[in-house]
Amino acid sequence: MSILIVDDSPPVLRLLQSILHRSGYPETICADSGEAALRQLGIEPYSTTKPSIDCILLDIVMPGMDGIEVCRRIKAHPDYLDIPVVMVTVRDEPETLHDAFMAGAHDYITKPARELELVARLNASIALKNEIKTRKQREADLLRATEELAEANKLLAELTITDDLTKVGNHRYFSGCLDKEWRRLFRDAEPLSVIFVALDRFQEFNELLGRKKGEQCLQLVAQILQIPLRRTTDLLCRYGDSLFAILLPKTPLTGAQTVSRLIKQSIEELQITYHDGNTLSVSQGVATVTPSIEIAMDTLITMAHDALTTAQKAGGNQIVCAAPNNHPD
Repeated sequence: MSILIVDDSPPVLRLLQSILHRSGYPETICADSGEAALRQLGIEPYSTTKPSIDCILLDIVMPGMDGIEVCRRIKAHPDYLDIPVVMVTVRDEPETLHDAFMAGAHDYITKPARELELVARLNASIALKNEIKTRKQREADLLRATEELAEANKLLAELTITDDLTKVGNHRYFSGCLDKEWRRLFRDAEPLSVIFVALDRFQEFNELLGRKKGEQCLQLVAQILQIPLRRTTDLLCRYGDSLFAILLPKTPLTGAQTVSRLIKQSIEELQITYHDGNTLSVSQGVATVTPSIEIAMDTLITMAHDALTTAQKAGGNQIVCAAPNNHPD
């Protein structure tokens, strides 16, 4: 526990030191002027090496820089914002004390200093400093805990809407986004397209090449499927085991067909080969509606799913559109 004593009178410095030593404060630093005090504190001139100070006893009336100005400069330094300054002075006029408190002083005691009063005020000032330190630490701990909780909640939210394997959205996330876009496009009277993309013969791929190869294949396909999705509102999700769903807001059927053709081309270019020499292909079901009061949201999903089923039954590696007449493309 270190106390800085600032007074231009050597007898007063010795007296205050003696009182503090008797009262359990053996560590004291003395300065005989305001300028010397600022040097001791590493403020003027600035120094990165600063003493550990718990309280400052500061005379007001000193030649050169007075105590009020010294206090003001001390409190302007971030390292000493919470260090209590107790003014020790022969002047207790209201105007002087007002200026001292406005400069940042915590308390004052008049000269000649009475030992019991001095020690009591010093103890109270240091106790307040420690309480402020404890409170700030608690606030910092609370802030850190709040940030950690927010990060954990963010991660939890991502886990609930993200497919673990492919890192794209999951079925739940797709359903939420579909509902949101349906309501938005209902108001705007704009088209909404859905594409279901299923890997052909994927169960056979898994059984013959192993689960690990199958998972790697799904991860690669998920990356490829995102390439033609260039708008921030376009969405890819893993809808089932080997089934992906694409949501294309404000996209007419012709636009969805273009995306499907790009997907078909990109998958073929991967040249992922089965045991029989055939390459990986996908079947796609495409559906487009303009949300309205006459059409239920589930109708769009049913249309796309039925189109996908038609593509699969046609032998796979097909694009089937659910409007107005389904036919292989």
